[in-house]
Formats: sequence, C-alpha cells, structure tokens
Amino acid sequence: MKIHPPKTEHWSAPLVRIGNQAVREAQARNRELGIPNWYSLNGRLVSDAEPKPVNHENASEEPAWHPKATDAV
Repeated sequence: MKIHPPKTEHWSAPLVRIGNQAVREAQARNRELGIPNWYSLNGRLVSDAEPKPVNHENASEEPAWHPKATDAV
C-alpha cells in the first residue's frame, strides 16, 4: 500500500526550501558583517559568535553591531 503525502506538503515543500535558503544567505551575510546569529536551543538563547573577553575599561560601551537609538532603521 502506497502512502501519499498530504496535499499541503505537496505545495509547501518548495516554499520551505526557498525560506531555508534565504535564512542561510542572511546568516552568512551577518557573519561577514560581524553580526552574531542567535538561536533558541532547548529554550536557551545561544549565539554562533565567538565569546569575546570583557574589557573593563569600555565594558559600558555598546557593541559595534548594536543599532544606536539615533540610527535610522
């Protein structure tokens, strides 16, 4: 007996592939710009960025990738 996939799977699979490709491209672009990608794994937020040591002299400064309130979005 052959099992057929549901009708929604038939048309949604190409859309999922397009979305996944767009996400991979955005993640790669973020890495090139030095912007960390954040994920939720088992309810915990994790980043793919390398941890940086804290410099206590400028610890109160915002990271370079963080948008400032005065930046146009």
